[in-house]
Amino acid sequence: MTSIDSASATPSGRPVPGVHGHAPSRFQPEIQGLRALAVLVVVAYHFWPERLSGGYVGVDVFFVISGYLITAHLFKEAVKTGSVRLGQFWARRIRRLLPLSLLVLLMTAIAAVLILPSTAWQGTLRQIIASTLYVQNWILAADAVEYSKADERATAVQHFWSLSVEEQFYVLWPVLLAVTLAVMAVRQRRRSAAAPSSDQIRRAFLGIVGLLGVLSLAFSIYYTSAAPAQAYFVTPTRMWEFTLGAIAALVLGSRQFSQAWGNLLGWLGLALILGSAYFYTDLTPFPGWAALVPTVGTVLILACGGRSAVTGVHWWLSLRPATAIGDWSYAIYLWHWPVVIFSPYISEQAQNWYIKVLLIVGVFILSALSTRFFETPIRRAKVLLPTWRTMAAAASGMVIVIVTGTVAVSSMERSTSDTTLSEDSACYGYRALENPAECGSPFEGEGGLSPSPAEVTEQNQQEEFPDCQADTDEEGVQECWLGADESEADGIIAVFGDSHATMWLPALDRIAAEEGKQLLALTRSACSPRGRDVTEDSSECLKANAEIIDRVAADSSIGTVVIAGSQIHPDLGGPGRDLGLNAEEFDLDETALAMYEPIVRWLEADKEVAVFGEVPRMNYETREEETLPECVALNEDELSACNDQVEDTRVRDRWLTRSEEVFEAEENYHFVPTEDLLCREDTCYAVLGGAITYRDNSHLSQNFIRTTTPELQERLETAIGG
Repeated sequence: MTSIDSASATPSGRPVPGVHGHAPSRFQPEIQGLRALAVLVVVAYHFWPERLSGGYVGVDVFFVISGYLITAHLFKEAVKTGSVRLGQFWARRIRRLLPLSLLVLLMTAIAAVLILPSTAWQGTLRQIIASTLYVQNWILAADAVEYSKADERATAVQHFWSLSVEEQFYVLWPVLLAVTLAVMAVRQRRRSAAAPSSDQIRRAFLGIVGLLGVLSLAFSIYYTSAAPAQAYFVTPTRMWEFTLGAIAALVLGSRQFSQAWGNLLGWLGLALILGSAYFYTDLTPFPGWAALVPTVGTVLILACGGRSAVTGVHWWLSLRPATAIGDWSYAIYLWHWPVVIFSPYISEQAQNWYIKVLLIVGVFILSALSTRFFETPIRRAKVLLPTWRTMAAAASGMVIVIVTGTVAVSSMERSTSDTTLSEDSACYGYRALENPAECGSPFEGEGGLSPSPAEVTEQNQQEEFPDCQADTDEEGVQECWLGADESEADGIIAVFGDSHATMWLPALDRIAAEEGKQLLALTRSACSPRGRDVTEDSSECLKANAEIIDRVAADSSIGTVVIAGSQIHPDLGGPGRDLGLNAEEFDLDETALAMYEPIVRWLEADKEVAVFGEVPRMNYETREEETLPECVALNEDELSACNDQVEDTRVRDRWLTRSEEVFEAEENYHFVPTEDLLCREDTCYAVLGGAITYRDNSHLSQNFIRTTTPELQERLETAIGG
């Protein structure tokens, strides 16, 4: 999202004095029109993602424009003064960018606690702080690969990632060019030569810019293939887009190609931008090679285009409606996304097209007013002209935003957590379901909720045993020892599976300790409990699983193995050996056989094998974008709205549950049902005895699992005692 005025534009549209070296020196109204095109594409994508599935390319258009304008400005200053005045440059950027961005962040922080469910407050605050400090893109890159955040929804400030990339560019770019100038000056002094000419400065800048651009593009192509979720956000994969604009500014200067063929190239550039916006989707590997289409299209429009009425592409982009929207484009970008996020919480009608049109009109009006009466006066305020005052004002504004957001969230959380309910209550959680005669109706949570929906959501980042689960791609086998002390333990219980096995550790730890056993957790995120032949190209999940299967089978001190897993997993392929099971009789596919290989191996090794049935998956058919704690936060007056039908929670083949039928004749096999811990008759419950049952839509909350400990211990008695 660019923010500098068009190439030294003057209010009258007259050219400003140029300098030798062809730096852009005249007003280019088509750049404002290009900004308008970019922001309209982004807004349309965010309001109608199914209609304009590649509208995210508008951000890349802004990046190219930023590279073009900033580099033109810095080059002109370098030629004129022989240096880049970093403090003044950053102060100008701050006066232009921070006032409106801080205002939007402040208003968003206040609106979030008034409009959003409590489950979204902490996540929004975290990203408001990141956005205020302009590191939002790195936070999103980290979150993109964190499994515990897979069910999180976009926050109202997520769009600040692109502004963070731009700010990082504004910090690094002038420093790089200033260092280049300093090196040139030292070399000239050693040679007793005159100050570098504009051509020498241009060639030096082009060399640095070109090298950085090539390296960034190469990294972008590689990283987009290797880690696409992170590559979308990190600065190194985007830097080459700025360099495209920079090269255009340095090579072309104020020249443009405006003859018939130049105008044709300008229209081609427009077609490349609109075509990528229409044909690209969320599945398009991006940025990488794909980002060349809209960015090259942007360069073509910057360099080429006619001004003839109707036929000239620059004529269209220079029309007053286009330039007006371009003037407001920064504000439009800032305001529109919070409106997208907040509006569905205010009214269900917000999903109707005509309401969306009204919202967009409102965004445009708000943007025009905030630009005219807030951003512009502050940017031109003489009191802020000294660099130190600008810096001090910026720091103060950042502190105000962060403190306000923190205080607002903490105050609201205190006011919503007023309950006397305790986890030790005889009718809390599963205990209420187990003792209806004593506890009455366990389903509605008349005594309040404990912990609150927001606190339950935080369990996704605050595991009770944070070091007891290997990451998906972590090499080797990670061991985590719980339960009784080794010196006092009589045998070992091993736990094998994915995050749905880790989920049961709060209960299994207590059970193992009471039974005098060590508990060995051998779990891995997003790694289904299965076996298969392993090759050098196999995933770390498969390699670790194969090693675990062999080690557990050979370890005589491990008497019991607990297996648990999710209902949802990819096609796993076949097992690593013939299991001797009648696949036709039980209608077993390759995935089922792969998941049954560990069971067969450990039964053959004379282990007691306890298989947990898959837990119900909530909201899969109805509110798939809404986590169960979020639903509870939105429906505290009618918690039954968050319940689900049992059949709707059985979303896949549930091979672990079906293993009961396959292995029922095996003496050492033990099936541990879990569905009845949460469901009765045809309903699965969101709240039981004041405890929210899930921390997302598929993992049970830690507090609820602890209430199931006595029941699970009873169900595991024969497996542990055997």
